[in-house]
Amino acid sequence: MKKSSPESKERNILQILRQSYDGFSDTYKKIAEFIINNMETATFVSLDELSKRVGVSDATLIRFARELGFEGYQSLRAAMLDFIRGIIYPSRKLSDSEKKKNIHTLEAVRQMDIDFINKTFNDIDQDGFKQLVQLIMSSKRIFSMGWGLSSFLAEYLAFQLQRLTYEAHAIIRERRPLLERMLHLKKGDLLIVFDILLYSAEVLEAVEYLHADDVDVKLVTVTNDSTAHIVQYADYSFFIDTYGQGTMPSLTAPMCFMNAIFEEIILRRPVKTRKALDKFQQEVMSNRKHSFQFDQNSLN
Repeated sequence: MKKSSPESKERNILQILRQSYDGFSDTYKKIAEFIINNMETATFVSLDELSKRVGVSDATLIRFARELGFEGYQSLRAAMLDFIRGIIYPSRKLSDSEKKKNIHTLEAVRQMDIDFINKTFNDIDQDGFKQLVQLIMSSKRIFSMGWGLSSFLAEYLAFQLQRLTYEAHAIIRERRPLLERMLHLKKGDLLIVFDILLYSAEVLEAVEYLHADDVDVKLVTVTNDSTAHIVQYADYSFFIDTYGQGTMPSLTAPMCFMNAIFEEIILRRPVKTRKALDKFQQEVMSNRKHSFQFDQNSLN
């Protein structure tokens, strides 16, 4: 197996593990899977404790680290810690534009999000996007699933699709495991999975179950990494740029992606969607119990 280069600034430890995975032995695959699915645990337990949890020897973990191109286990652990700091608990990092004293933070963030949107939209296949919209419009029910930060995206998609008269439901981690919700999906349903930044073992488990159960449910994945495990099970995959040199991950690009979906639906079904939106405006937004519009004359 060709060793990876941990010094590469283009890849984090999660990407290194995923891109190297197919060349691993069964034992090394077992270690990689544990780290990918339990990044925080793998980072903060001792070498001895990690070896016990994975079911391998300390020496095997050290050899695994060297196989990846690290000097030893501590260097691998440092890479995992960098990932945790950068993605889960991001430390303050200044982008090139922020380092220029004449550019304010507002301008730097604006430009960063514009770059995210441009990169995302430039990489999206137009035919694939049209097929996605058609799939949404023709499905009996639409389920959107996400864990952690991705749950916000799942809820937003379901929320807006409901307003456009579609039977849409968000599947997020509440009192029931995500896997349990998979039991209720049926033929003709559509599942859209958001798996951004910190990849969830629970999301992967749910998707793998759905795939193994061989239910005729179409699966669409939205991730920021083409090597994410859930992508292999998808009928359609879309990749979103969410994390650059800034401090926090940005949800601007995925939100714009979803807004494009809504606008395309409205263009294809203008009468039906306009009727639904007008009804919402009339029954909800014009109802003082649900919406209060500021009237400047009330101040006079």
